[in-house]
This record gives sequence, C-alpha cells and structure tokens, in this order.
Amino acid sequence: MPLVNGTSYVKWHLPSSTSAEHRGRTNPAPIKEHKVCWDYTKTIPVRLTIDKSNNLQECSVNFEVVQDYNSAGMRGEKITLGYVTLNLAEYVEESEMGPDGEEGVVRRYLMQESKINSTLKIGILMKQVDGERNFVAPPLKTAPVFGGIAGIMAGEQAEQDDIGRR
Repeated sequence: MPLVNGTSYVKWHLPSSTSAEHRGRTNPAPIKEHKVCWDYTKTIPVRLTIDKSNNLQECSVNFEVVQDYNSAGMRGEKITLGYVTLNLAEYVEESEMGPDGEEGVVRRYLMQESKINSTLKIGILMKQVDGERNFVAPPLKTAPVFGGIAGIMAGEQAEQDDIGRR
C-alpha cells in the first residue's frame, strides 16, 4: 500500500452473473505498515459450463482493491490501487489435488493497472457439488507475481543467461 494511513477494501464480482450473491466487498480494514489484512471468506455456488469437447469454459472473477483516505479534514477520497482477474475454471483440478482438499490454492497476484508493485494474496477452493465429472479443466496459469528484489534479480539473471545463449 502506498500510504500509511487510511483504510482499504476489495470489491469482487463475477462478470458473467447478475445475481447479487456473485458480487460483494470486504469490510474496510486499516492500513498498517503498508499492508492490509482483510481475513475475508466467501462461499458461493458457481455454475461452470462444459463445452462440446468436455472442456470447462472460462468463468472470471474480478477483484478491485480500493484505498480510502482522508486528507486534512477533507471528505475521504477513494482511489483504485489495481485489479486482479482470475479464471475460476483453472482452480478446479488444483483444489482437488490439495492436502485434505480444504486449503485450495493460495497465491499472490501482482495487481494490474496499478502504479505501484502491490500484490493481492487470494485463496480459492473449488468443490464440485453437482453434475457430471467427465470434463477437462484448464491448467492453472502461472501468476504474474512480484517476489521481492531477490525475484527481480533472479529474473534479470535468467534474462541475461538467455541473451548469452542466442
């Protein structure tokens, strides 16, 4: 988080649905040491579609991180810090493979359309409750993440190695 005071919250929604239960937001949480912890859990039913080739179709979920801060007694201003869009269909296989099947997939995602290198840590657990199981889920894509300065340096070194091999 760029500021050290104020609050922040996350708005989320499934763009393919108009149902009120497929959108929501966390409660605002205080910013402490450039971090925010929402400790937010939401369980919702989501219908995934299978195409004629038995492949699960994409089902996006969008997250928008909003920062709310007050400046010199003025009315609070809200700024969007960034967005993360994920395909829930990619989490089906990984959720089933996890230990005890209760943890799901927990990852940090680099926020898009952001002027800062902030990450959003999200956990997703998908459980099939109804329907056929003879489908193929898309593989979970690698997340664009920011692993700190060590990750940057390792990435730059890998690029240098690739350049040297050409």
